[in-house]
Amino acid sequence: MKNIFLRLSPRRWAIFVLATITMIVPAFLLHSTAVQAAPPSGRSIISGHLVPALQHHSPLHTSSANRQLQLSIALNLRNKATLEALVRAQSDPHSSLYHQYLTPQQFATQFSPTEASVRSVVSYLHSQGLQVSSVASNRLLIDASGSISAVERAFNITIADYALNGSTVYAPTSEPSVPANLSGLVLNISGLDNVAHYHPATRLAPAAGPGGGYTPTDLRTAYDMNSLISSANGSGQTVAIFELDGYNASDVNTYLSQYSLGSAKYSNVLVDGATNTAGAGAIEVELDMEVVSAIAPGATQKIYIGPNSTTGVNDTYNKIVTDNVAKVTSTSWGLCEASSGTSELSALDNIFLQGSSQGQSFFAASGDSGAYDCNNTSLAVDSPADDPHVVGVGGTNLQLGSGSSYGSESAWSNPSDTQRSPKGAGGGGGYSTYFSKPSYQSGTGVDSNSMRHVPDVSADADPASGYSVYCTVSASGCSSGSAGWIAVGGTSAAAPLWAGVAADVNSYLAGQGKSTLGNVNAELYTLFNTSQTYTAYHDVTSGNNLFYNAGTGYDLATGIGTPDVWNFARDAAGTTGGTNDFSISANPTSLSIAQGGNGTSTISTAVTTGSAGTVSLSASVSPAGPTASLSPTSVTAGGSSTLTVSVGSSVAAGTYTVTVTGTEGSATHTASVTVTVTTSGGGGGITNGGFETGSLSGWTTAGTTSTSTTAHSGSYSGEAGSTSPTNGDSSISQTFTVPSGSGTLSFWYRVTCPDTVTYDWATATLKDNTSNTTSTILAKTCTNNSTWVQVSAGVTSGHSYTLTLTSHDDNYAGDATYTLFDDVALSAAATNPVTNPGFETGSFSGWTTAGTTSISSTAHSGSYSGEAGGSSATNGDSSISQTFTVPSGSGTLSFWYRVTCPDTVTYDWATATLKDNTSNTTSTILAKTCTNNSTWVQVSATVTAGHSYTLTLTSHDDNYAGDPTYTLFDDVNVH
Repeated sequence: MKNIFLRLSPRRWAIFVLATITMIVPAFLLHSTAVQAAPPSGRSIISGHLVPALQHHSPLHTSSANRQLQLSIALNLRNKATLEALVRAQSDPHSSLYHQYLTPQQFATQFSPTEASVRSVVSYLHSQGLQVSSVASNRLLIDASGSISAVERAFNITIADYALNGSTVYAPTSEPSVPANLSGLVLNISGLDNVAHYHPATRLAPAAGPGGGYTPTDLRTAYDMNSLISSANGSGQTVAIFELDGYNASDVNTYLSQYSLGSAKYSNVLVDGATNTAGAGAIEVELDMEVVSAIAPGATQKIYIGPNSTTGVNDTYNKIVTDNVAKVTSTSWGLCEASSGTSELSALDNIFLQGSSQGQSFFAASGDSGAYDCNNTSLAVDSPADDPHVVGVGGTNLQLGSGSSYGSESAWSNPSDTQRSPKGAGGGGGYSTYFSKPSYQSGTGVDSNSMRHVPDVSADADPASGYSVYCTVSASGCSSGSAGWIAVGGTSAAAPLWAGVAADVNSYLAGQGKSTLGNVNAELYTLFNTSQTYTAYHDVTSGNNLFYNAGTGYDLATGIGTPDVWNFARDAAGTTGGTNDFSISANPTSLSIAQGGNGTSTISTAVTTGSAGTVSLSASVSPAGPTASLSPTSVTAGGSSTLTVSVGSSVAAGTYTVTVTGTEGSATHTASVTVTVTTSGGGGGITNGGFETGSLSGWTTAGTTSTSTTAHSGSYSGEAGSTSPTNGDSSISQTFTVPSGSGTLSFWYRVTCPDTVTYDWATATLKDNTSNTTSTILAKTCTNNSTWVQVSAGVTSGHSYTLTLTSHDDNYAGDATYTLFDDVALSAAATNPVTNPGFETGSFSGWTTAGTTSISSTAHSGSYSGEAGGSSATNGDSSISQTFTVPSGSGTLSFWYRVTCPDTVTYDWATATLKDNTSNTTSTILAKTCTNNSTWVQVSATVTAGHSYTLTLTSHDDNYAGDPTYTLFDDVNVH
């Protein structure tokens, strides 16, 4: 049998009928009985890095000083106790924070290590000769590399070579330490040893074609999924699948075709240089993908593939969490809990804790060595199934009744299968030795032991009642052709089954307008412990997992039990909230209406907790002028109403806000629609500004143009370009004179631009024919997100202008580009409340400054701009800010910025915040941005008339000598 080193053991919970895949043999327990010498003065030990498997081995010699190591340094969270309390509240239907999940940005702001902390660690690593390759966006992980000599110097250790099981490995001879000022920051240093290893499969035997092992139909029928999947098959949901090896896409596609599961819906996310090369672990990957496809054929799959190392594991899980695109994750890879080491367990827990706070669920196989996960005679559980923020999934033997119906189940164990463990094979379960029992883990059968109980739930895993899978990767022990059909067992199959179930249930809940499962751990036990209309679980009461017996209620062999999926979904739909509550939204959220005209917006409601009740609707307008009506005036939550806004011919041009209020019992929510009233005649001096004639009358056209029924408001928009890939330049233009009382031109655009190398774009120019000057009011823009965006520009009453709206296509066949334009309008000029908005005084008069600031002669318009930061490498945070009150008739704040940011690891950036002092809320209107292309970019945000705001424009520099950062700001306007 071949040993592969510098690998995290693939759990290899893939066990084949007649030929069980050999899985992890954990090589060590990461704690030591050796006496740790006191650290040198001024340093603190970071414990949990010694390798007990080597405690009776003497070093052969010190390792080569020039050998390169890849490290992942995990940092501690801030306010972890507060975060854990938040996660508990998010799962409590009686809490105001129930299902109020964080975004990754909110998490980073509240709980991630500070940027100053990261800089301290990075600075220290640099000072010791280590290269920092990346800092995770949540600042929990810092990836670095360097020679062994540099690593030894940085962490005050010696790394030696040892002889172990016929191979040479390396490991530290003592615990690492860091300077005392970093002791509260650094949690774990992975990559100091390469002792962990796994054993690839060595015996495979084919089953009897596609009939061998349970088919998707068998599994769906036995676990009562058919009624759910007929209406909710995972559509609209994304499942992340954690992997440490690649796969053969044609194998998965063959499986999809064989069982009529539809087209492939998977894509790869490659982490840390990993590739989708099918190796010894390919059977694991293909099993996971095929089982998820069987249970949730409508779900999108994101296959996260990372290197098979501790650093790769951490970075891959962290990528799933920081991407936050998948609310369900399946993982079938792991290690005996003791093999991970306490510092590594804590590092992973921080990552899973962030995922929980974001409403993400993780389903992890609990292992295939029964109660003996370390593959010896000691009781142990598996990581990450042991983590309180992960659902541990155990294994059973499922027997079918007639017509594939549910027959019976028992805990999976086979004491005669000793290929992996001397005690035999079976579903993993037992007590964690590291994690305490979480508060949600209670109920019949949950004993008084204070440590985390594993597993939480189970599903079929015995290879004697395995899953039909297709695999032809020879490196993974599979055969080609029809011999690729094999029957596979193990908790590696049970985990993706549960992940697929969660995706289906989320699809079902979303279809009813209800909040989805989110962090599912507590919900599982809520359904277990409270009386439900339907029975959500099969209680498995017979069998054992080589040590712990199955029994009534919860047990350490099968957890709560296995799913009755249709019952589970219906119970979840009735228990996702206590008191009924709803949400309300408007589409569109802005209307442009000429005097004497009207416009409509759809007001939609959705159930957020409880069940659907009656929502009463009313509308008000501020300031007075337009009238608003709703039809109907009440809806059942989940329904919609039409808001009609009518503008009389005498209503003054300007901006108005329509507020729609919905009330259901004690719950009240609002949605707002901004209405821009233009003077009659098609938007001041503009003819057919909304294209509501259904034609381009009033406009001059060039290239390929038409009208479209995809409109920002009303029924039509103007289209420049088309779906043909050979449009070239297409434009619509109009010359008009600005009437008295008007001072702002605005329009909306939506560009479809799949180009990735910026040869295609939308743009707009405004020529003042009176002064013979031309401005670009929409810079070259190429996006593909089906979003309407507003552009506005100041104009002068009495002047003649020519507005040209252009869509440019380079005629490349693969990326046809076109742009929709709508609601071109002139509106009354509002007084800009911002003092010195263009810095044309040549000073910061009216602004409050902090840090390094100056006036620059590089301007977006006029002669000057405001500069935050400077060409010095030691600027730190620099900002300019101003407080103002929005006048009546204004609803948009905009400004232009140009950032010079040569940083490559995102320690420097430009950002902007807008604080509504009236409501005491703060929004980030320019997210952290680091570019270096000398381009002016406009930012806009909605503001409320009458409210006081503070705008803060910031340039952040981490003081690193090689990348001074500064930002120019100009033309701050409220209109």
